Amino acid sequence: MKIGVFADTHVGRSIPREVGELRRNAYRHAFTQAINIFIEEKVECVIHAGDLFEKRSMASEDSVFVKEELQRLVNSVRGEHGGEVAVFLIRGNHDGAPDNNAIDFVKHPLAKYLKAVGEATLRGEEESYFFNGIRLVGLPYHPYMSHVFKNVKNVIQREFNREGEIKILTIHSFIQGYHEIPPGVPPHNYLTVRDFDELGADLVLAGHYHEKVNPMESNKVLFLTPGATEAVDLSDEGPFGVYVLDGRKAKFIPIKPLHEIRNIKVDSKGAVKPHEWFIEQSVREIDTYYADLQARSVDGILRLVLSGFTEDDPRNIDISLRKEVTKRTASTRLLHIDLVNRVEDVKQKAVFSKLGSGLDYAMEILKPLGKMSGEAMKIVEELSITLDEKASQRTGLLTDSDRSRFVKSWVQILEKTGG
Repeated sequence: MKIGVFADTHVGRSIPREVGELRRNAYRHAFTQAINIFIEEKVECVIHAGDLFEKRSMASEDSVFVKEELQRLVNSVRGEHGGEVAVFLIRGNHDGAPDNNAIDFVKHPLAKYLKAVGEATLRGEEESYFFNGIRLVGLPYHPYMSHVFKNVKNVIQREFNREGEIKILTIHSFIQGYHEIPPGVPPHNYLTVRDFDELGADLVLAGHYHEKVNPMESNKVLFLTPGATEAVDLSDEGPFGVYVLDGRKAKFIPIKPLHEIRNIKVDSKGAVKPHEWFIEQSVREIDTYYADLQARSVDGILRLVLSGFTEDDPRNIDISLRKEVTKRTASTRLLHIDLVNRVEDVKQKAVFSKLGSGLDYAMEILKPLGKMSGEAMKIVEELSITLDEKASQRTGLLTDSDRSRFVKSWVQILEKTGG
């Protein structure tokens, strides 16, 4: 039996906002291409490893679109050989919280082929599904995944002791030893390859990591990550696609994007250059890429990253380049130019923290809280999840009612530490 595996489809995502609808269409296009591949490959089971939707920006039409695409897959399989198909989904961090997530939007009493899995496992309850010889357990996203996994490992082991020719664990988490853990991700937020020893799984399908990773076997467990089906951020370069499993053999099939994304760097390589140099080099790169798009009859988005040093005000680069960008994006092929200006003024050279990310920075500044720093970090991570879930798209802020409980928690911590 063939199994189609994909993840991080982020249907409904509309970032950057300047081309929000364009990007929304790109995620839908990629989802349709994934379904087309599964139909062509005649899969009988489909597993999605989390972040089906971008809950914060999705519209009702996005959930209808996904339901129709999944139904198209099911109808095709039934029409091809009269058999049944199963679709298993787990919740990712962009799908929402356990008690309010976008996966619920595609559930339907008549859609018996569709199973959202793992929330019971996350609570320490026994839950697994059996289909055509497959025993499947799901584990959705949790910000304290390493702690949760230790608590529920024995529950998963018991489920894998049940009948099943192939035992599959589907999770939404980074795995150290298989993925390159992004800077600033704290250890409690990811698992390690060794965590899966003696679990009883034959196969671990992991979402959350947006790059495709080749299959890897460790202690008789096969790890598989398909990556995203479309660039989640403009800095993502792919390839993007899906895996098709036939037994323990995995085949990656790329998806051709609706429009390509090119990342180009203009770097003075340590030299101090006038701001005009950065503008000239940037315009040259923009024109070269535009000519390339025209020659290939392809639509594209350009992400242009400027770095280096100047004695002038780096803001002058932005002002001049914005005018050039406006002229060139009026064309039909060059859809959008995303300017990232990291040029530094040598007269006022910025001193950047060596800390890798917001979480690193938070952990550092919370150290004076001593024993309460762990509780404070929980608030930081819960706040991050709530912002993803409920922040205003216009202001990026929470309402007073959503914000009040965090304020109360901070006050309690400060009172306990004598702050």
